[in-house]
Amino acid sequence: MGVVVLDISKFRAMFPEFSNVDDTLLPFLFDQATDYLNNTVYSLVTDVIKRERLLYLLIAHLAYMRYGDANGNGGTGMVGRLSSASEGSVSVSSDAGQIEFRYMWYTQSPYGMDYWQATKVYRMANYYPGIVYG
Repeated sequence: MGVVVLDISKFRAMFPEFSNVDDTLLPFLFDQATDYLNNTVYSLVTDVIKRERLLYLLIAHLAYMRYGDANGNGGTGMVGRLSSASEGSVSVSSDAGQIEFRYMWYTQSPYGMDYWQATKVYRMANYYPGIVYG
C-alpha cells in the first residue's frame, strides 16, 4: 500500500511524445489525474506500481487533450469525433457517435482508451455469496 509520487523522468521515459509539455505543467496534470483515480491507501487499485501506470496514462490523456503531443496530434480541444468539415468560412463539428456517455471522454486519446480498458476490472460488479442457513 502507499501512494504514487510523480516521477517526471519516468513519465518522460514512458511518454517521450509529450516533450512539448513543460515539466512545470506535469504536477498539475498529475493532481488532476488523481481526481479520476484515487491515489490514497484506500484506492481500489491497491498495487502501487499498477496505479502509477494508470495515473501516468491519465496524465498522458490529459496532456494529449489539452496540449497535444510533439508530433502535432491531439490538443484541438474538440471533444468527440470529427463529423463534418467545411472550408469556406471554416466550419467543423463533432459528435460522440454511438459511444456510451460514461466512457466517451476516455475515447478522445489512445491513452484514455488504454486507461479505460485497463480499469475495466474495477468497474465490474463483485458477487459475494451469503451464508446458507439450513
